[in-house]
Amino acid sequence: MTSPSSSVADHHDAMVHRGFLYRDEAEVVDVCVPFLREGLEADDAVAVVAAMSNITALRDALGQDAASVQFEEALNWYQHPVRTIAAYDSFVKAEAPRRVRVIAEPVWQGRTPLEVVEWARYESIVNAAFAHSGARAICCYDRRLLHPEILTYARRTHPEIIDGQGPEKSDAYTDPGPFSATCDRRPLPAAPRTAESLPITTADPDTVRTFVAERASRHGMGHEALRNMVAAVAEVATTAIRHGGAPARLSVWAQEGDLVSEIAGPGHWYPDALWGFTPPADSAPAFGLWGVRMLCDVVQMQADADGTLIRLHTRI
Repeated sequence: MTSPSSSVADHHDAMVHRGFLYRDEAEVVDVCVPFLREGLEADDAVAVVAAMSNITALRDALGQDAASVQFEEALNWYQHPVRTIAAYDSFVKAEAPRRVRVIAEPVWQGRTPLEVVEWARYESIVNAAFAHSGARAICCYDRRLLHPEILTYARRTHPEIIDGQGPEKSDAYTDPGPFSATCDRRPLPAAPRTAESLPITTADPDTVRTFVAERASRHGMGHEALRNMVAAVAEVATTAIRHGGAPARLSVWAQEGDLVSEIAGPGHWYPDALWGFTPPADSAPAFGLWGVRMLCDVVQMQADADGTLIRLHTRI
């Protein structure tokens, strides 16, 4: 295997984002240790966020150099896609002007099909969120355990792939905008007949907040989750009226351990498939859809000739 430190596209300020489809811990050591040591020699901020078995293998192989590397178990880091983007954004900014170099291993086991799609979207969004950060990242995928669909996602969301040799350009790579759009084109099942609905005719969110809070309380949702859900639904409902028009409709129902809030209305009132996924600029409003995504477990968006629909999923 050739050294992964020779980049296909090695610009000073461009992110280098590689997917690594590994077969065992020995291969992880073979690929990742030279990458980490290169970062230490360049005075990069070097971190490993991975499965504990790989952390142990890399610590042992690095020897004394391990003391200069930040280690974090992946389960503690990869709990929510947008919050993970925010955490990496904070890390990049805190270490500036040093460059960040990371071995990352997103957690795929135990995810629902909907969550798998959102974590694949996360891997794609990283390319846009940190495009000019200068960051270097190798994202590890254990091909012994992961479903072939997830390995296909790796090839679609990483410009470069390491798979027995490399890095090599991924012919399957798709830019973040088009990739995210394909995630949103998956058909959504209709709301169940048991869903409770509220027409929305004004941008005053008080009625929306009361309606959502009553139903969340009825389902036994905890205080913090309830507060987050109410704030997120009110934000989306206000956006629907201001930018799409009235009337809109809010529907709420329970589904597989989630409380789902759907806001549907006329017009196309989100600008593109990346809306709300990348950290806002310092001059941008602090909330918006970025805040909504931070507060909810999953956000789904679709737009067609009939208008725009956004579904917010919050764990009960």
